[in-house]
Amino acid sequence: MERTLARKRGSPVGIADVVEDLRARAKSLAKASYYLYRATVLQRIRDLFAEGVLDEEGIQKLVARLTPEDGTASIGTCVPEKRTSAQSRKHVRAVSFSTLAFMSYAKKTRTYVIVGAMMEYGPDLVTRPCELIGGIMTGRWLSIRAAKCTNGRGVGEIRNLGLKDAFTDFDLEEVRDLLTLLREDLQKVGGDRSKLVRRYGAALRRLRQGVSWAKGITLKSTRAQGRANLARAGYTAFEIASIMGHASAETSASHYGRKSQGWKSSHNRRPLAISERALGRVRPGARTKAKIARGQPLTFSETRDAFAGPKPA
Repeated sequence: MERTLARKRGSPVGIADVVEDLRARAKSLAKASYYLYRATVLQRIRDLFAEGVLDEEGIQKLVARLTPEDGTASIGTCVPEKRTSAQSRKHVRAVSFSTLAFMSYAKKTRTYVIVGAMMEYGPDLVTRPCELIGGIMTGRWLSIRAAKCTNGRGVGEIRNLGLKDAFTDFDLEEVRDLLTLLREDLQKVGGDRSKLVRRYGAALRRLRQGVSWAKGITLKSTRAQGRANLARAGYTAFEIASIMGHASAETSASHYGRKSQGWKSSHNRRPLAISERALGRVRPGARTKAKIARGQPLTFSETRDAFAGPKPA
């Protein structure tokens, strides 16, 4: 949030500036959005306290300023009835992505070939759309530059993904071809990844125009569904966070697809390797820390086992 606000203002900002900005925008934000941003700001404040940047008095002042001047009842009062959200779907059937990929390939233009490949391989790569642009393949390892990494946050500026049994040798060649096309397009637009994402996103919207079952499917839908697939395949929250580039193990569960909606796969299928370096940088989320402090179970399975009691010998 600090980086986004700094880019908007054209000058460096601190956590106090972010708090004031959120306070000022509270009326124009939906309540769910406001409290999501608020939770992110609070986590940042906790981090700064742990680093010794803030003291208790400073924390109290910042937290007090998070509440809008007119009180919490004013949050969302100026939100327009018609929103312009992309409405990206979190859960998409495998056949839907495959069909969109086929439709896109059939157009045989450069942009649509790229969109088709993103639809086909996106759910297994689980990257943000812009992160594939500029990616490099070395053997079975894909190196990408993280889209959201600043001031040491996240799991690192460069993220390495090991492509395992979800990718055949043919698939690897197709991914390499996709990366080549993306790098060439990136050079043509002077390194502006956002411009390319807008171009490919517009092509996908034209492709699904009038197709009712494709409503709400965006380039980012592949990442959301990919998270659900990883969870169903047995990856832990910390492993998923390291793959997706999240600093907190709780982020993916809060914003992306649910485990129950993941695609069925063969037993013990592990599509992506885990980077130990990235895994070591993932931290427990605020809810997990609170549960640890209270001695509560961390997962549903642990809760169920606690109530079930010891199993008979």
